[in-house]
Amino acid sequence: MEKRSGLGTLGGLTSVLIWSLTAPVMALAVGVDPFLYVALGDGVGALAFFVLWILRRENPLPELRIVPRWFYGLGLIGIGFHNITWVAAVQNAPPLEATLIIYTWPLLVIVLTTISLKQKLRWYHIVAGILGLAGIAALLAGRGLALGEFTLMPGHGWAVVCSLSWSVFSAVSARYSYLSSKFLGVVFLMSSLINGSIWLLIGAPPAPGLSLSIVGVASIGFALSYAAWDFGMKHGNAQMIGVLSFLTPVLSAVCLVALGQAEVTVSLLLALGLVMLGIGIARFGEARAS
Repeated sequence: MEKRSGLGTLGGLTSVLIWSLTAPVMALAVGVDPFLYVALGDGVGALAFFVLWILRRENPLPELRIVPRWFYGLGLIGIGFHNITWVAAVQNAPPLEATLIIYTWPLLVIVLTTISLKQKLRWYHIVAGILGLAGIAALLAGRGLALGEFTLMPGHGWAVVCSLSWSVFSAVSARYSYLSSKFLGVVFLMSSLINGSIWLLIGAPPAPGLSLSIVGVASIGFALSYAAWDFGMKHGNAQMIGVLSFLTPVLSAVCLVALGQAEVTVSLLLALGLVMLGIGIARFGEARAS
């Protein structure tokens, strides 16, 4: 099996850092429907891939033909359907409860990539995953999440599907490391068309021009983040990337604080402490095992 590199793990961390900017960008992009947001973002992502191929005078078709059709379908589920189910989850269940379920995906990435790569699930990965999930719960509890008071709703089911779709896609991507990341350009295009069609069908109002510009510019970075994640899953320490992924909502909250759109709270500091403790334990465990 291919040796996993620190550069690949850095790619995964890069995607986590970029994704932590999602909430601040959405807060600035006022009036953009979620389906339009995803359609525009993935459309810009597809365009970025196509422009890159043109500038490099590169023909991606030989590499794209190697990618099995089912993998394109899985990519569409992992990226496009993942975003749709996220919207469905928060709209059909209390948003904080849905978000907590959705953010089980880093823990699932740890477990499922271990299975897909036929590796052993180490104690420190389990502890780090539990601490990370506890950190997310603490963060959401500080925003009003009442733990232990769940009333099962359709949105909770969508949240489970959302978490599974991304983590399964990530685990399979880690397994098939020889497949080119160029397939993401095609997946972005398909996702953009599907989400754009949904936006048109539901008759959502158009967004302000400034908000669209913000989303358009930010989408270039988000497209790169998906490519970095795919590279990380295929060539980095997938379990460690899963642990690092718990930073996403916590750093997102930190960014909102930096922008003056949120305040520093005890729950935020506790969440950051728990996630960082989990990362530290994972790093310590891997250092001892190597």
